[in-house]
Amino acid sequence: MTRISLLEDQKAIFTAQKEELENKRSDIYVREQKAISDALLPFFKDFSKEVTVEVSRGSVYFKMAHPEVSYLKELFNLYLRENWNFDEKKQSFNGVDLSYYTTSTKGVDEWELRRLRMLGDLAEVVLMDQDNMLDAVNEAVLPFKEEYDRVYNQMNLVGQAIRELDIKITAVKKERIEFDLKNEGITFGVGCNIQLKFNYAPYVKSVKLIDLSKSGKKGTVVFEFGHGGGSSREENCNVNSIIDQVLGFAKNIVQPVLAE
Repeated sequence: MTRISLLEDQKAIFTAQKEELENKRSDIYVREQKAISDALLPFFKDFSKEVTVEVSRGSVYFKMAHPEVSYLKELFNLYLRENWNFDEKKQSFNGVDLSYYTTSTKGVDEWELRRLRMLGDLAEVVLMDQDNMLDAVNEAVLPFKEEYDRVYNQMNLVGQAIRELDIKITAVKKERIEFDLKNEGITFGVGCNIQLKFNYAPYVKSVKLIDLSKSGKKGTVVFEFGHGGGSSREENCNVNSIIDQVLGFAKNIVQPVLAE
């Protein structure tokens, strides 16, 4: 088994763990949503049965059928203000905002007039029960904080492991590409543009590095054109840039450059 395949196998294990953790996070989110919904809906139990109340995270949407449209039209919304400066009480939410649109009516617009009446009912709920709503929701979400913290900590560790493996995999690939460029050269099954200088990026089907400088940072690139055959060379090219570009076209390489 090659070094790259060993590293990629390790990465696959961590990637599977990452997906498992993402599924756990999604499950926590779904359960938290239900807990929030269960905590808030009782405050609106006296609303007309014609009103659909939808809870999503810290938002409560009120909708009702309208005679002129085929969908449930928005009445008004409540938004729980999230507390980003987690205080000593560890409250997730610290305020309630009521959002509604304003309009004017011509004659007796039954739907809008009913909406205004229900808006007053909701304003009364906010006025009288704002603190109770916040207490209920904060109590409902508190148990999920520890679950989120555990999952996010694990995700950070797994993510760091994947990033470190990616760095190692890239280093091994570049090492092998550099070796082949300095020896037999590299041939592409499909031609590609390699930028040799700032204003020169020929379309090539093979490249090779020769005559490297003492520092190894500069060298001469010998290449075959991808169209019409023929070969040429370009001196004083940036070696690291050539290696990085060839790595980017790794899928087009004919010989098993990355086999070791």
